[in-house]
Amino acid sequence: MIEQKMRKLFDTEYYLTRYPDIAQAVQDGKLRDPFEHFVRRGHVEHRVPYQFDEAFYGQHYPQAAQDIAQGLVPDLRTHFETIGWFRGYLPYAKADRPADPAATGSAFGGFWVDKGDALDRIAGRLETGQITAEDAEHLSHWAQNGYLIIPNAFPADELEAALEALDRAYAGDFEGVSFLAEQIQPKPARFDPRMRDVPAKVLDLHWFSEAIRNLVFSDRVVRFINLVFESKPLASQTLGFYRGSGQSGHQDSAYVTYSQQRAFLASWIALEDVEAGAGELFYFERSHTLPDFLYRGRYKSHGEATRAGLPRDAASREISLHMKRLEETTRQFGCVEKRLLARRGDVLFWHADLVHGGTPISASRTRRSVVTHYCPWRVAPLYFERHMASLRRHQDRGYYSTTYYR
Repeated sequence: MIEQKMRKLFDTEYYLTRYPDIAQAVQDGKLRDPFEHFVRRGHVEHRVPYQFDEAFYGQHYPQAAQDIAQGLVPDLRTHFETIGWFRGYLPYAKADRPADPAATGSAFGGFWVDKGDALDRIAGRLETGQITAEDAEHLSHWAQNGYLIIPNAFPADELEAALEALDRAYAGDFEGVSFLAEQIQPKPARFDPRMRDVPAKVLDLHWFSEAIRNLVFSDRVVRFINLVFESKPLASQTLGFYRGSGQSGHQDSAYVTYSQQRAFLASWIALEDVEAGAGELFYFERSHTLPDFLYRGRYKSHGEATRAGLPRDAASREISLHMKRLEETTRQFGCVEKRLLARRGDVLFWHADLVHGGTPISASRTRRSVVTHYCPWRVAPLYFERHMASLRRHQDRGYYSTTYYR
């Protein structure tokens, strides 16, 4: 797969010198960006994107031989591309060394597991006893793929209590709770029985229900989030689903906004078994490494762009362009689509930039579940800047807030 990191490795001068036909195409104005050629065609044609001296690399970095012996990578070039580059190793003796080879792939930051050397950091924490083997497995999968599924992650009593709370919400039993069902009402509204039959969300049920809070701050959930955040979490939003969402592929970072723009993740918890055709989730592996889409050529989210003055109609056009771009780049970068037929009690975590969505909902099958967005508790959801903020603590697990209720 050609990932975003290849842009850092790509050597334009070397590529044009080695392949005169590409240089001629650039000179004739038929090709604007040699890297774009490599991504679309060059790698399929087995063209080499940068100079690599295998003898130099093998002689001067004995750690590479050990990594190959352990089965981490098959050969020296692959080692350089997936491990060595992020350690500051050189592909040949006179190559330029990057100032920060382990930097995140996005200008908008992220967590330590978004760094280029995340796998080395995970291995080091395991070696020094800071994490368990299971922690290391979870973190490695997350760093490489942008998501993690933990099956059967909750005690039965937590699941049952949360399911009862969700069913009560969709029976209209929680006074003051708002729902969003755009087929019925474009803005948040009080419960309407029709909301059980269309794509709908009960908004921030955790603010009213201790059972929902116990679920979203359950032991195994908090364990993984603490490892990623290196901080206690803040549950800034929950969405409770009776049926599926029917959403097209999108990245949460365009819509869910924080003072550190990639410093969050989401969880989806299945409160019942999900059958095919019931609006199951889909997601694209490794799509968290795609190049950033910039609203107004500058902003990570359309919310920040509109705050800076982008008219709403222009923002809507850019949202459509973003979604179209995601369809193109997931194919271009070889991101594999997965669908999740979860079992009751499974939890899916996904990265702020993972492309995901929901298949069309079923009129006959439910998909009762809870989505939560979390950030480190010292990071601010940007709705804090729009009105008086409330912050509450849930036991010793973390904090929670809401944008809908006072």
